[in-house]
Amino acid sequence: MQGKILAVVLLALVLWSLYPRRHFLSSLFIIALLALFEASLSYQEFINSLFSNYGGSGLWIIISGFILSKGMELSTLARRIALKIAAGLGGDPNMVILSVAIANLVIAPLSPSTTAKAFLLLPICIGLIQAFDSEKGRSKFGAALMIMAMAANNICSTGFLSATVPNPISASYIREATNIALDWLNWLHMAMPLTLLTLMFSWLICRWMFKPEVKKTPSALKLISDLRRELGPLSQDEMLITIILATSLLLWITESFHRLNSGFLSLVLTLILFIPRIGVIKIGSFTKEVPWDSITLFAASMFLAKAVSHWSALDPVAQSIFNNLNLSSLPLTLFISLIIFVAMFLHVIFTSTTVYATVIIPLVISLAQLRGFQPQIIAIPVAFLTPMALILPVNTIPNVVFYSSGYFKQKQMIAYGIITSLTSALLILLIGIPYWRLQGLIPF
Repeated sequence: MQGKILAVVLLALVLWSLYPRRHFLSSLFIIALLALFEASLSYQEFINSLFSNYGGSGLWIIISGFILSKGMELSTLARRIALKIAAGLGGDPNMVILSVAIANLVIAPLSPSTTAKAFLLLPICIGLIQAFDSEKGRSKFGAALMIMAMAANNICSTGFLSATVPNPISASYIREATNIALDWLNWLHMAMPLTLLTLMFSWLICRWMFKPEVKKTPSALKLISDLRRELGPLSQDEMLITIILATSLLLWITESFHRLNSGFLSLVLTLILFIPRIGVIKIGSFTKEVPWDSITLFAASMFLAKAVSHWSALDPVAQSIFNNLNLSSLPLTLFISLIIFVAMFLHVIFTSTTVYATVIIPLVISLAQLRGFQPQIIAIPVAFLTPMALILPVNTIPNVVFYSSGYFKQKQMIAYGIITSLTSALLILLIGIPYWRLQGLIPF
């Protein structure tokens, strides 16, 4: 069984990496193989996991997040939030760059689709750059703002369980290996301080590498304010989205207290958006735009994660790496550092953070167990860093979205990505691990 599951993992890695536009069909094929081998959940276990009260809400949070992000797009709520932040910080170029990072942080928990959030913010970023009459491809300010938007899309996804698909997958692996339940609130406690710290350092690095050549001008601030005023007063659609968003977030945050399936409840709430004359989404148009490929990829990854965990399918691979690299001789600090840095830079060979989480998290868990450590010592740091694929445009679709704008070059992204990735890994080692030890997530 280990051999069969390992073969499916390798096949999934090839299909999902080489054919990103075929995620729907390839994910269905992976699910079918797991069912054929009877390697993952039984039918009854699948139904129970979907409707379990506590801890079974991941899939429903993902689906409701897709609906909420579409509602935000149609109601212009995301655009209003971003422009309000930009106008509130004034017309200083460095503050405008920071406003893009803050806007990413605000909308991060509301949708698991980093691609959807990239498309929401891209026209706003272009408008902010144009406010300073910056030339595409030559302006350091334009490059800084777009690279910051791209980096923040990655970094802010680390802070919330619902911000990106890999987070629930990582949480599932950790729960299977350690019995640590990282629900929405626990993930927030675990990640948010490090997310804020990493985001601040990424902005400082951006300022240092791409010092804006433009200056604060009254005309730029006026244009930003005009863009905001064009939206007019808060509409009924935006108010409805705001209420549903706030209620959903409250359900997710308090799941450990009310012990209900908060994801399913939030999904029921989002269905209000489809009611004629009340909602903002038309069923016909939405069904054509539903990211079925992302949903099936998430489902296939969860099935694969369950099979890998249950049958310890990646243990032979971990054993081979452990023996060949003689990892048993490394002291604890050096072992943890090596795994974290290698895992961070393995992002360059993946085209999806979802695929990365499915393969890398169980691998590092097995390596920790072989070394005789509790798995969370490695699994939690790597899970936190999983959404941060900053080095190449092809590492994630949102990276491609921002890169395709033409405001920065690949060599600029690579240089910024390497420095920010190194800084992020160092922050985890110097601050993250001590913080998680104080929290009781990692043993002393």
